Amino acid sequence: MKIKPVLFKSKELSNGEHPIMIRISDGNKSNKQRYVSTGYSTTVKYWDKKESCLRNSHPDKALMEKVIDKMIRDIKDHKLELEAEQKEVSADTLINSSRKPKRNKVSVFEYFKEIIERLITSKQAGNAKVYTDAKKALEDFTRQKDISFSSVDVQFLNKFEAHLRSKGGADNGISVRFRTLRALFNKAIEEDVIKASCYPFDKYKISKKFNTSTLRRALTKEELKIIEALDVDKNSSLFQAKQYFIFSYYGAGINFRDIANLKWSDVNGDRVSYNRSKTGKDLNFKLSEPAFKIIEYWKPITGGKPDNYIFLIFDKEKHITDMQKHNRANKVLGMVNTDLKELGKQAKIKTPLTTYVARHTFATVLKKSGTKTAIISESMGHKTEAITQTYLKGFDNEMVDEAMKNLL
Repeated sequence: MKIKPVLFKSKELSNGEHPIMIRISDGNKSNKQRYVSTGYSTTVKYWDKKESCLRNSHPDKALMEKVIDKMIRDIKDHKLELEAEQKEVSADTLINSSRKPKRNKVSVFEYFKEIIERLITSKQAGNAKVYTDAKKALEDFTRQKDISFSSVDVQFLNKFEAHLRSKGGADNGISVRFRTLRALFNKAIEEDVIKASCYPFDKYKISKKFNTSTLRRALTKEELKIIEALDVDKNSSLFQAKQYFIFSYYGAGINFRDIANLKWSDVNGDRVSYNRSKTGKDLNFKLSEPAFKIIEYWKPITGGKPDNYIFLIFDKEKHITDMQKHNRANKVLGMVNTDLKELGKQAKIKTPLTTYVARHTFATVLKKSGTKTAIISESMGHKTEAITQTYLKGFDNEMVDEAMKNLL
């Protein structure tokens, strides 16, 4: 019987990569083969077919192979267990036995760590941080003592909630921790790590526990014009903050991290096309005159080459990995929001300005101007962003372009 990792080239993912699978071959006359997903993928360029492993040039080779090697060891351990019990050993029986719940073998924090490593490897730095923060909050509650999935019941969750509230946590923040823990349970059940009977969230209802409705924070069109008219030194950080804010408003409420990721190759004539970093949706919008002026201002500064970033947030020579970009965006976002609050004071606007306010203002101005709710779906003032992106993508560009004329 042969157990080894292979690149499953018969399936190509949307990003051009192929899944890395563990292939189990019977080794007998039938030579039956079964596959187990590792959760990872890569391109042919980074796969050494002869050695059945990632090439040394792969940036995450060490981390990925650590997880894959552990999966192979676990399968081989199952093989030895079956042989010791004098049970039939085949690709089928080995797959089935390896998928049996391992509730007593995998702890909550061990599984947290595994999921975080997967997210980092798959370049989902934002989600990795969400899981890391939830893990730290839980570790703080248990005083670093690891716990089993079966120990997390309704009573445990009530105590965890009380602990987070005692630390000054608000409903929105606590809700994120609990939704992340719930997602961890769902993944564990889906991957047969635990039994479905361990699931505590059918009784502990997150939606009924926390008020996560967001206070509306939007400017009037008149207030937006006041900020737009502010005379700010072009060599100051205030000027850049103002540019990002105005561009977000006129750019269909584009998120700050998506602004940071914009490259000149994303600009095609009078349209900007980009992939929404949070949802993975492909979006585009027409450049209105104010947005076009901002684009033109930055062209001689950042070079205008297709692979250059439009704005001075990322440096393509320094911010290469997803985690580097995530950390850089967070750092700059903090500084930008601080500058925006100063701009708000200069404009004598009571609403504390943040990049989020620009997104919300975009949606609110359109709504007040009579744009159909279906087109903007309350835009950025919705409960789930995925619904908004689905609505916006579902309409012809001409309809959205016509609606955006109300921004001016």
